[in-house]
Amino acid sequence: MKISVSALSSPTQDSLGTWLNTPRIAKCGEFFTPSEPMWWPDRSSRSSINWQAAIASVSPDWQPWLHAALAYRMAELSQGTIGFTTSILSRAAQDELDPLDEFHLIDLRERFTMGEFSTLIGFMRFWQECESLEQRPSQVLINAYDALPRKKRVKNDVILRLDPEQGPFTQVEQNALHQWAHEQFCHGHLDIERYLYLRLAMIYGQRGTQLRMMVFDDFIQAERGYQIRLFRAKQRGDDAGWRMRPETFNLDKDLYKVVQVYRSIILFQLKQEYPVRADWDKAIKHVPLFRRKTDYKNNKNKASVIVDMPNQHLLEDSPQTKFHVAGGVIRYWLFQMENMPGFPISSRTHQPIKISRGHRFRHTLGTDLSNAGLDEWTIASALMHSNTRTVRKYRAVSAELMKLIDEKMNDHLALVVRAFTGTIVTDRASAKNGDRADRQIEDLAVCGADTACHLDAPFTCYGCSKFQPLLDADHSAALERLEHRRAQTIATDKTTGVLWDRAILACRMIIIDCNELCKSDNEGSNDV
Repeated sequence: MKISVSALSSPTQDSLGTWLNTPRIAKCGEFFTPSEPMWWPDRSSRSSINWQAAIASVSPDWQPWLHAALAYRMAELSQGTIGFTTSILSRAAQDELDPLDEFHLIDLRERFTMGEFSTLIGFMRFWQECESLEQRPSQVLINAYDALPRKKRVKNDVILRLDPEQGPFTQVEQNALHQWAHEQFCHGHLDIERYLYLRLAMIYGQRGTQLRMMVFDDFIQAERGYQIRLFRAKQRGDDAGWRMRPETFNLDKDLYKVVQVYRSIILFQLKQEYPVRADWDKAIKHVPLFRRKTDYKNNKNKASVIVDMPNQHLLEDSPQTKFHVAGGVIRYWLFQMENMPGFPISSRTHQPIKISRGHRFRHTLGTDLSNAGLDEWTIASALMHSNTRTVRKYRAVSAELMKLIDEKMNDHLALVVRAFTGTIVTDRASAKNGDRADRQIEDLAVCGADTACHLDAPFTCYGCSKFQPLLDADHSAALERLEHRRAQTIATDKTTGVLWDRAILACRMIIIDCNELCKSDNEGSNDV
């Protein structure tokens, strides 16, 4: 489809109807017609834009111009951002609040959060500065918006107050997430795509939009080791576009190998599913690591390796944003993980650890780097900030406070964290796989997994849901070995060493439970 001349010209009072009926191009590169009931040019987005409910927030004579302003805005911002703007306007309409009425500004400020109200101001300022539109908000109104005092944040910084659901993870929580992800992946309960997203988020702490930009070619084998290429997200005053400002970071060799195996799998699937659409041997390097797989409007039930859209051959030359997964899909993944059986519990909230608040990984990296003694410029560089202003809050977080939370490594915490999720068995005959020689874990337990895994038995097995410890085994000796192994590892690598914490907690819990079971059996025997 080619864009018409009428779409490029500025609408007038007489031509506005025709202008709204003319297809226009959105930021995603696809066309939409402003007069259509719903806008959905970016099919990677899970929802369309309901502009009709939004324009009801202003008087009828202003509605066509607000309609046109939203259409112009579609060329500059993502569909998700425009959807957020129209949602705000729709809710204003429901409460009979007019964003063009200066007397409604205080009520609008109170109705919405600080972020929502700032979004509304940003759109109103855009509309006022859009010279292509004859009817625009006055500068006096925009000045009134700007002069309106914002609602104060009352000690609301999630980082400084270590918010247990939105702030940085404690080290214990990080260890639990790492152990859980590894275990679920090994046993086939967590697919490789979600496993990789969680691992990358935990390691590099970047924004979701940055991880969603990644393609297979961003994993590099260099002369000095392995590297990963990440791109900066667009920041205020930054004109750089999508995948325009890369930075490279070190990459773990094992993670690189996992990605390469995954790349081979996806290459095979692409050749099977779309054999003539592209030269996939050439295009694979530009295929997204996290792909859009479904056209949500037309093919809701179709499973695919990548969405069936035209121009897949363009991936031979460069990455294409329309084939990358949408942010809403990633949030759904994380929410699903939180609700999976055996997902780690936070000792602070006694609820599943919140990972669907995507910025938590970022807050955690910043806090950990600060507590490690790194300077502000190093922290800003790791988080891909352009200055140090926004990282100073990490320096204000007390390392002692974080340490105090993490040092609750006692029997009480073992019960609260619920690190042990397996089943205690009285003997091998009562255990699943008890008759299989290849499933015996020393004299301590039986592995109930259907397939072999590569966990470091018996140490990391204690935190596995398939672990079946024997009631009369010497788990106290195993605990001593675990603590000794942890101490040895920490002596050379503190980051890796703390990964033993969850296994130690699980072993402590098993000892407590076994003692309680034996005590109950003895009391029962005495009663007889």
